[in-house]
Amino acid sequence: MDMARVLVWTIVAGLAVSPLGAAGQDADKAEPAADDKAAAVDKAPPAQTEAVPADKPLRGPKYLNLRCDEDYTYLDGEPGTYREDFFDPIKNIHLGDDWRLTLGGEFRYRMEAETNKAFGARARTQDTFNLYRYMIHADLKYKDVFRVFAQGATSYDDERDYAPRGIDENRWDLQQLFVDVKVLGPELPLTLRVGRQELQYGKQRFLSPLEWANVRRRFDAVKLFAHGEKWDVDMWYAKPVPVQRKQRDRWDEEFDFYGLYVTYKGIPRHGIDAYFLASDRTADRRNPNGKIGDESRYTLGARFWGKTAGFDYDAELAGQWGRWAGDTVQAWSWSLNGGYTFADWWATPRIGAGFDWSSGDEDPRDGKVGTFDQLFPLGHAYFGFLDLVGRQNVTAVNVNLTAWPIKKKVKTAIAYHTFWLNDKRDALYNVGGAPGRRDATGHSGTEIGHEVDVTVVWNICPHSAMLFGYSHFWDSDFIVHTGSSEDPDLFYIQYRFRF
Repeated sequence: MDMARVLVWTIVAGLAVSPLGAAGQDADKAEPAADDKAAAVDKAPPAQTEAVPADKPLRGPKYLNLRCDEDYTYLDGEPGTYREDFFDPIKNIHLGDDWRLTLGGEFRYRMEAETNKAFGARARTQDTFNLYRYMIHADLKYKDVFRVFAQGATSYDDERDYAPRGIDENRWDLQQLFVDVKVLGPELPLTLRVGRQELQYGKQRFLSPLEWANVRRRFDAVKLFAHGEKWDVDMWYAKPVPVQRKQRDRWDEEFDFYGLYVTYKGIPRHGIDAYFLASDRTADRRNPNGKIGDESRYTLGARFWGKTAGFDYDAELAGQWGRWAGDTVQAWSWSLNGGYTFADWWATPRIGAGFDWSSGDEDPRDGKVGTFDQLFPLGHAYFGFLDLVGRQNVTAVNVNLTAWPIKKKVKTAIAYHTFWLNDKRDALYNVGGAPGRRDATGHSGTEIGHEVDVTVVWNICPHSAMLFGYSHFWDSDFIVHTGSSEDPDLFYIQYRFRF
């Protein structure tokens, strides 16, 4: 281990045990993979400038999946109206009367030990490796009309025996750099954002920064948005930025991605999303029918979610159409998830269930592409932590149980998943959307297997948290009949510090 790494670990360890804030601070309610299951972008309440009632929690730092949406204007309030924190001096810094600067960052380490991730098809069946991620950002604002947000990152893997993955390493590169301008002045919410940025919408089924990955997903984009009390409206034109391990990243010239996303928030404790997403890919790619060519695909969808008493629920439906290598695209996806929280019970348990269905290609010779395209998803949160299954040609059912044995500090969760192919002659697609095993005859059946995920989150303090997890997969008929069929396992430990 080099001296730089020793120094970093010494600093992080010291900060983790130091009194980072006033006594009585509450840790964030982190979930497995922390922000992975976040919904649409959180909105922080207005700054508090008056004394806060004794029974109301004081505001303090709240770290979001999109760090650019964090709000520290509460620090303009009088002492006692907010919860003091060790890092307050680098938040909401006044540079004269009109300029403000906020600094922040993150360190994350994860050890993963995986066995038979390819169902035993590789000569080496076990791999244990380390993932490191460092991020730092600066947010400079002029009044409420102009803003520059810059974020740098370096991520790398260590001691990995398998071939490197694109989501693991990206050294000393630009994660985000964008400019915001209130195009109609500070009194109207219409904002133009130009530059490299992360995109996150809804429950991240189709568009997510992918927090679980060591290298977060981002785009070079132009976005126009207006967020109000009842309506949020976003529209953008973007190009994804793939990772280039040996050189500076740049956008994919052969991939155009644009869309419109509308959210209605006028129903108490409920919300409705409607969206249109379009992707044009000019690179020659092979479709499920074996033809090679460019692709134009359009997605129209809607989502409804809410809470009633102890119940929570979320439903989403999306359809796709277009052309791919001359074939017609006709595909569908829908999801239904919900649960009930026993608020008065010890550990506040929640029992839940989920159903996810996405179409596959029924006939490889009919001139139609029926396989759904999951776009830029967070599949990790819906299809198991082993990342063996993606939202394409799949039916997935899960039941889950979560509890807080130590309130706001320790959260435990267990989930059991079952997977089937929808169309037995189409492939099994992994979490990245790449086709894997396939039986063109359909004789191997449709049952893929079962997975159990066990996770424990320990919120050490408002800045740091640890995640422990174990996952196991039991192979079923489709895996057994199409090649090696050793059951995969995954164990991981993660530590994250944010400021």
